[in-house]
Amino acid sequence: MKRILFITSQYRVGERVYPILPILASEYSMDLLKVYQMVNDHKWVGDEDMRLKFDRDYLHLFESVFEHTCDVSKYDLIISDDNRHTSKTKLATLYNQKKCPMVSFEHGSNDKDYFKLGHKVVFDMCFRFGDKDIKHKEQIAGGIPSNDGLSKYLNLEKKHILVIVNFLGNRPSPFKVNFDEKLFKKLNLIELQQKVNLPVVIKLKSRADEGGYKKNLMYLRSILPSDLDYEIIVDIEDDNKLIAESKCVISSPSTLAFKPIQLGIPTMIIRNSGQIGGFYDYDGVFDVNNIDNTYLLSTQDNSEWISRSIKAGKTFGSTEVVVSKLKEML
Repeated sequence: MKRILFITSQYRVGERVYPILPILASEYSMDLLKVYQMVNDHKWVGDEDMRLKFDRDYLHLFESVFEHTCDVSKYDLIISDDNRHTSKTKLATLYNQKKCPMVSFEHGSNDKDYFKLGHKVVFDMCFRFGDKDIKHKEQIAGGIPSNDGLSKYLNLEKKHILVIVNFLGNRPSPFKVNFDEKLFKKLNLIELQQKVNLPVVIKLKSRADEGGYKKNLMYLRSILPSDLDYEIIVDIEDDNKLIAESKCVISSPSTLAFKPIQLGIPTMIIRNSGQIGGFYDYDGVFDVNNIDNTYLLSTQDNSEWISRSIKAGKTFGSTEVVVSKLKEML
């Protein structure tokens, strides 16, 4: 039986491809290597340790589990959840020791040329999201397998307005626009809330370099209007359900924002609040000084954009596409 090594480095990166694991494990012998934020001695900085969810859902699929490093010379295929060449994961060392193809997945929707930096250094081939992203013969359009689960939630009751934040205004940021008091005033969430009569949910990203999320909760509470009906969440076990229950979504150009667009939920992207990545041709990108919440009050037809941007995104079939391509490598 062919042997596969799966390398997982960071939950919010890896979870996009975890749905391929049960299918591969049913046909191949699989081992697991945990690196970077997925190892036990890494301090989890969110409010719910998502590594525990990974272990509950997937650990039984693997014959052996390693941390930090392992002997990679005995496998027929190595799959990494991230394509970055970085000392955080030390994939270059593993790449130099392997005797089989090593394939990775795009880190996220970003502007950095991780393919150029990592090709033949930490991977041989790399999955990207959509056909429009393919610029090299060893790039593969594979969509976002975790988004296939959205198909279970097509008709859920809408319960909230969702705001997906990136860098807040209480720390240094590489972007021109941050989620600070000035931006929240421009978003005019109270008026939007009055129109749709739903509470606001703010999805906060936990970052390893911040040491914790509680100071960010305090910051957000200090800048949000006192009469806004809202709650703040950090880690969540089912982000597909969270998205599907959203009446509308305001977001930085986060990979998470692909989900509501696939579901036909009105989604506004704030330009310059993150790397624009695959949203460069999306018509719902707004400059901070030109925010128009009326965009969120009507459904947009983004079917052509989805077809270009997410392989099998319209049919929620990315998992099947990726598994089929991986089988061709064995």
